[in-house]
Amino acid sequence: MSLTSPARDLLNRGHATIPLPAADAEVLAELRVQAAWFFTQDEETKLRHGSDDFNFGYRPYGRQYSVNPDRPDMNSSFTYWANDPAKVPGHEAGTVAPFLKALGAYWRVAADAADQVLASLADHYGYRDDLQFRTSSYLEINWYLRDPERDLLQDRHEDGHLVTLATSDGPGLEIETDGEMKQATVGDGRLLVMPGSVLTEMTAGQIPPLYHQVCNHQLERRITTLFLVNPRLDRNVAPYTTADGEAVDVAALARTSGSMFGLPPAPVLAPPTA
Repeated sequence: MSLTSPARDLLNRGHATIPLPAADAEVLAELRVQAAWFFTQDEETKLRHGSDDFNFGYRPYGRQYSVNPDRPDMNSSFTYWANDPAKVPGHEAGTVAPFLKALGAYWRVAADAADQVLASLADHYGYRDDLQFRTSSYLEINWYLRDPERDLLQDRHEDGHLVTLATSDGPGLEIETDGEMKQATVGDGRLLVMPGSVLTEMTAGQIPPLYHQVCNHQLERRITTLFLVNPRLDRNVAPYTTADGEAVDVAALARTSGSMFGLPPAPVLAPPTA
């Protein structure tokens, strides 16, 4: 099949970018405003909006790492699964509802962007299966505060998904290019498409995972917005292509990839009723 962007860039460069229309960029800007409002609340309030297993809603500092549990990621975070605010504890409370509304608005933006990526890959590989990624993907907002000691806010890692659509309001993200970690250059109003190891398995190794890290620029605060794309998790799905006819259970990989970061298995969710 002929190559189409961003499949072409993923295969040739190991990453891609997607432009955000002006209206969608405004949705992202509002999400950043609401994220800053939420994360600057007191810790007791934020903890009321996180699940016991840390899959849904607020995840405090120290609960996630990139390589070693002795070096936790230098951020707290918030996860929003499958565009379903009801999965977040206390979702109707005024201390989180405006944030969830902004997450829902940006979810639609990010999901449409992810659809571009997956449609491009499907076109290239002649793929006809339905990955149903909207029932199994999630937004993650990472909130970093200034740290005077660590050189890296997150150590070198790959995300363990199909792709991650990433954007940040400040510098720090570095990606591995030709064996070296280099500052990611993503223009204003664009999302960086970072392939993960699930996509590597889906493509029989043709698209390797993009290793990346977050360098400490001593910013007072930094917000990263991630859309982490999984295939459906309730059953195995066929890969885009296979090597020697051997297919891997990509759904199982996606369900369990969080273990390398100290996280529980991904939840298998039904679509939201509303």
